[in-house]
Amino acid sequence: MTMKSNHALHLAILLAVGASPAWSLNEYAGTSGANFMKLGQGSARAMAIGRAYVALAEGTDAIVWNPAGLALTQQKELSYSYLAYVENIGSPLYFAYAHPIGRSVWGANVGYLSVEGPDASIDARDANGIPLNNQELVIRNAFGTLGVGRSFWYEKLFLGGALRFIHDDVAGSVRDVVVGDVGVLIRPNNVLSLGGAVQNFGSDKANVATIGRVGAGLRLSDFVTLAFEVNKASDDTARIGVGGEFQLPEEYLEVGQVAVRVGYYNADHTGFSYNPTLQNLNLDRSTGLSFGLGVFTSRIFGYGLGLDWAFVPAGALGSITQISAKVKF
Repeated sequence: MTMKSNHALHLAILLAVGASPAWSLNEYAGTSGANFMKLGQGSARAMAIGRAYVALAEGTDAIVWNPAGLALTQQKELSYSYLAYVENIGSPLYFAYAHPIGRSVWGANVGYLSVEGPDASIDARDANGIPLNNQELVIRNAFGTLGVGRSFWYEKLFLGGALRFIHDDVAGSVRDVVVGDVGVLIRPNNVLSLGGAVQNFGSDKANVATIGRVGAGLRLSDFVTLAFEVNKASDDTARIGVGGEFQLPEEYLEVGQVAVRVGYYNADHTGFSYNPTLQNLNLDRSTGLSFGLGVFTSRIFGYGLGLDWAFVPAGALGSITQISAKVKF
């Protein structure tokens, strides 16, 4: 295979793996490397509320969305997440850990995505657009992050930073790169939260796209939280996410917290789904809507245990499901 055709194969697979629910209908999407970094691994809660999470990120979730949110971690926290993406692409491995030390909190995560074999659902083509059928296509993508967050100004200002190693191996085209994240959270009161982050900076766009995020969270009561975010990747147009979370606190249920979530992300339209379940739910034409549930209890053997689930219809591409579990101790 020539260098030109190998490059075309690389881009075709990146488009199939997708960057975010913007997927590949945008002419700029997928033109950078390591697009798997925009899949949304690590937090089903964030995905359920339309990715509007930069101002709400906390605990181990913050390592992916805004490192400043690490400083909100009150206990040691360990989490695992499983992502089932479109076209049978999945990430079975994602672990994260956060460890408070005084006013600072250190955190780390690791994630892995692999698609292998001739049966992998990847529309790979050569430089002339001809499908590369019956070829052994291998994708092995991984990343690891080390971050820290710290509180200031009587716990109204939170700052964070992180270093991330990214390994991007698509059909033998390998890139290894180290990039950085910085983030800020401002919480002047118990109602309003403002957040911003710049992620994956310090490398050329050909290796990985830099992402900027700004947003706000509004806690209307003990039961209702709203969120808004604008994000812009260096290989895509600006995207808007909005979401809401209705939560029954633990003191009302006596056994734990239950949260119902819904969100919207202005993804490009990807066609209609012929899945009968989505058709019965009138979600076969939906692109960008997201739904989720969460449960948390602190009453099992003295540990805090949480489980979150997110579901995102993706039109003709299928659907996205993510499950996250965490323990606080």
